[in-house]
Amino acid sequence: MPSSTGKITVLMVDDNHEHVLLCKESLPEEEFEVAEAGNGSDALKVLGKNTFDIVVLDYALPDMSGVELLKKLRAKGYTAPVIFVSAAEDPELSVQAMKLGACDYIVKTFRYYSSLRSRLLENIEACSCGR
Repeated sequence: MPSSTGKITVLMVDDNHEHVLLCKESLPEEEFEVAEAGNGSDALKVLGKNTFDIVVLDYALPDMSGVELLKKLRAKGYTAPVIFVSAAEDPELSVQAMKLGACDYIVKTFRYYSSLRSRLLENIEACSCGR
């Protein structure tokens, strides 16, 4: 469900600001509105005040793991689709994230940025049906 501006709202939870900037550059401004949280605590604050169409959640955060944050979000009843991202291809982590309710698990490779838009749209559609 796009925002009042008609844009798809995305929260990027990642402590690497350069990574977030690259993601923003790969998403058309006229289609996406991207907010940023640099750690889990900030993400919880932002999500307590705002709603997003989708959350892109990095595993390695400075104050808690992405898994811990995802558990907290689901415990608070947050139902927006979550895409879990990691620099490492880790099948166990992927399964754990999906069991906690993540819609997708993406490894940060050189193709990550070029496929981000399509993955966001696919997951919003697929994971929003049950909300």
